[in-house]
Amino acid sequence: MLIANQIAAGGPLQGRNDYYVGGVDGVGKYLKDYSTLLTFGQTGNLAVTYLGSYRLNFAVTGVLDDGTATVEFSVYNSSRISSATHPPIIGYTEWWDRNVAVPLNNFFQSGPLSMTEQYIEWTETIRWRP
Repeated sequence: MLIANQIAAGGPLQGRNDYYVGGVDGVGKYLKDYSTLLTFGQTGNLAVTYLGSYRLNFAVTGVLDDGTATVEFSVYNSSRISSATHPPIIGYTEWWDRNVAVPLNNFFQSGPLSMTEQYIEWTETIRWRP
């Protein structure tokens, strides 16, 4: 919807739409997104259940008169053991980072539970005009 609205308004044909589950605003997102685990994928956001917070870039590569457009997407996320273990709100504080996250990340510097990165690219055709 964001991209379709930008195309229709003659706005920028590239941009970012990052997703962050930290802080106070992240509590509701966290509960909603991770509900996928309890409902076997029927609710929530499967991408966030897998990735957590992420950076999303998009670029419209073609706009057709039939009301469709081709869009290239790329998502980046890096995760460490601290990402998987921090609770909402307190897990995003400086205290948690210093006393829990950094020691955990240092303990798991390599092997299982060490840092991993995901970079995903795909192209979609979207409808920008009803």
